[in-house]
Amino acid sequence: MKKLIAFSLAAAIGVLSFTGCSGQTGTASGAGSSQAGQEVTLTFPCIWVGSDSKAKVFGEMVAGFNTEYAGKYQIKLEEQTDYDAYRDKIRTLISTGAAPDLFTVQDFPDLELYASSGKLMNLTDFLAESDMASRFEDGIIERAQIDGANYAMPYESAVVPIMYNQKLLEEAGVTSIPTTYDEFWDACAKLKAKNIFPATQMTSANAWTSMLWYSYALAACGGADVYKNGFDDPAFEKAAEIMVKMFQNTSSDAVGADATVVNGHFFNERAAIYTNGSWILGRIKKEGVQGLYDNLVLAPGLSYDGKNGGAYISTIQAYLVAGKQDDPQKAEAAKAFLRYVSDPERVVELANSSGALFAIKMDASKITDPLQAEIVKQSAAASFMIGHFQGSVPTAVANEFPAALESLVIGDITPAEFVQHLKEVKDSNS
Repeated sequence: MKKLIAFSLAAAIGVLSFTGCSGQTGTASGAGSSQAGQEVTLTFPCIWVGSDSKAKVFGEMVAGFNTEYAGKYQIKLEEQTDYDAYRDKIRTLISTGAAPDLFTVQDFPDLELYASSGKLMNLTDFLAESDMASRFEDGIIERAQIDGANYAMPYESAVVPIMYNQKLLEEAGVTSIPTTYDEFWDACAKLKAKNIFPATQMTSANAWTSMLWYSYALAACGGADVYKNGFDDPAFEKAAEIMVKMFQNTSSDAVGADATVVNGHFFNERAAIYTNGSWILGRIKKEGVQGLYDNLVLAPGLSYDGKNGGAYISTIQAYLVAGKQDDPQKAEAAKAFLRYVSDPERVVELANSSGALFAIKMDASKITDPLQAEIVKQSAAASFMIGHFQGSVPTAVANEFPAALESLVIGDITPAEFVQHLKEVKDSNS
């Protein structure tokens, strides 16, 4: 489960701003013009090494690039096996000197921070080129923009399906997968009558799965532009009303529950309906009761009042970033590498080897895992794709969400007060 990593944005921004205004050029490490005909080498501190599921095939991709561009470009991987240490290293490099030639960023707030330093390559025109733009899932390039510009290439992604245990649904007499909230509530009533928890909810930690349910409610109530419209959109209050009802159709321990509780209920077939990122499928296969994986049916979001059904939530798990270069040859080398590793055929191989999904369009028929292939197929046919709440609001609002949600579902505040509180948190941190 993705977790927010807390750090002092104010302090980091201060350091980045100071170095950005100093006499340093802010260009990538090893900056300087390459002589004509000289092989250009780019360094890439990389986390996809060692035991990482992408290590083998991504390493082969780098080797393939080096072979294809031998004598012209070379990528030198610097292996980093500790995720937290990697993040700290990137922050330190950018705040005290120059950005690496190539690196990855997991969280959008980090990307915004690094972009504010002026040390990242602007990839807007590159990603708008027809052969590049056509590779990516619809809307994902725009969602990765900062003030209308792309400072990173979206790469690894996660799609968030709603997962149904078909065996439990059938035991309760539910004969079809819900497509509307009315059908969903009807299914919940039938499941409760059989002493099966309908869905899984939580309020502890970052309230991850409940945050995803709220995200789906927002998509249904407000459509693709709900986050652009802001908290004054009535959809936020309507979605809060849905969450109150969600907590009336979950386990008795949902308030205060964390991921362990939520996963335990679904993995052990005490609950019938669950939502999480596509990365959880591997854990379900390994940790779920026998047959659970084979009983799963995946579906997109529900409709509300006949509108906005069939949406899919997606999020970027990793951005590929290039440091700003004074040397045009190094800039071209970085673009050549980004073009190479985003080739759809290579990405399919990486997906099959790792179980990960990517922001690049893939042919579902070439995905070997059936549920992973189904996610690719369904998301390609989605009515629209939308980010989740946590990734679409300021960090302060995302951090406040769990406590506000708990107050909402235990009745301490109304849906209107819930939205107003989150709006005030946003305004006070603007």
